[in-house]
Amino acid sequence: MATRQTFGHTWWGQAWVEALEASAGLDTGRLSRGRTYARKGSVGTVTVGPGYATASVQGSHGHVYRTDVGVKTLAASEWEQVAAAIGTRAAHVAALLDGELDPGIVADAESADVKLLPGAGDLRWDCSCPDWAEPCKHAAALVYLLANELDRDPFLLFLLRGLPRDELMALVRAHRAGPGATAPTQAERGVSADAAWNRLPMGERLPPLPAIVADLPVPRHPGRHTPLDATDIPRDVGLDPHQLDRLAEDAVERAWAMLADGLSSGLHASSRADLARRAATSRDLDAIAHLSRRAGVPPARLDGWAKAWLSGGDTAVAILADPADTWSTDQARLEAGREALVEAGHTRPSIGLSWNSLRTRGGILLVLGPDDQWYAVQEVGRRGETRLVGPPSPDIGDLIDPPS
Repeated sequence: MATRQTFGHTWWGQAWVEALEASAGLDTGRLSRGRTYARKGSVGTVTVGPGYATASVQGSHGHVYRTDVGVKTLAASEWEQVAAAIGTRAAHVAALLDGELDPGIVADAESADVKLLPGAGDLRWDCSCPDWAEPCKHAAALVYLLANELDRDPFLLFLLRGLPRDELMALVRAHRAGPGATAPTQAERGVSADAAWNRLPMGERLPPLPAIVADLPVPRHPGRHTPLDATDIPRDVGLDPHQLDRLAEDAVERAWAMLADGLSSGLHASSRADLARRAATSRDLDAIAHLSRRAGVPPARLDGWAKAWLSGGDTAVAILADPADTWSTDQARLEAGREALVEAGHTRPSIGLSWNSLRTRGGILLVLGPDDQWYAVQEVGRRGETRLVGPPSPDIGDLIDPPS
């Protein structure tokens, strides 16, 4: 009989799992589904940085989602207490230098009202899947895999709380040096660009500009970057300089939109939604054709996704690309939608009720998305391609005209 995979084989890995299941106040059902996903090997490479962890997680229908888990970071004063708790005990320091986490470190930090393990409200979630639950099953799978990462490197617990290993040890050395020693300041330690960016939750708008540049006029257009010289890229790396140029232009456009219009970065979007966005905003037909070929998405389908993105954004693309995961199967709400149409003048026999949609004359399906909006979807062509008939609406009556 095969044994079920467990998460966390060291005491600190197990303590992480216990904190998730007991102290963090998370939905036990979601955690159970997350454990199943983690055991199936659905989680890709896990990347851990100051205050976050990220990975690609494969869903039940084969779709791959970008999943991020944010961990509440400790304040500078709290890190001083942690460093003091470690520095005053030689055994704590020796254990860390040997790649182990002495249980007394966590206990001593807690005695100073600093919790290294996650508690209620310490975790936040972001996933490109359409599930709005917190956490979704993909994020739950990621936090279980973090226990195994902690097994390999206990310093990741401190990194998840916001402090890299070298900075923690610098604080510990300062405390062990005596009361006259001072720890390096934040300015002396510095902040890397990727660490600063990752402190901003996915999809969140940028903070206000510094006063020194806030009053400068923002150009109406971001302008164009300097194109790459193909001779600057070695041939053996397999990169097309023209495609890199297009990616650079796209990055410039998005950065300008964040600055000039206060829009979000869009980095939280799924790969399909981002593909649709690039096709919808591109002015180069050859570039769109290239996107279609490289992504393996037929031109007609990509065109439908692009028009859906223009009508309803990322969720509208998911409605076309992932009906199994995005179309509501709530029969009560679907029936309520049909009743609303009957009240608007449609005959009941003209509105067919199925397990995930309402079918109207003309082959138009009315579906309820994860954003509580109604979408009108129609099959086109011989290959079963689907398109949105128009923009979504919270009122199902807006999608089709009543009979005359």
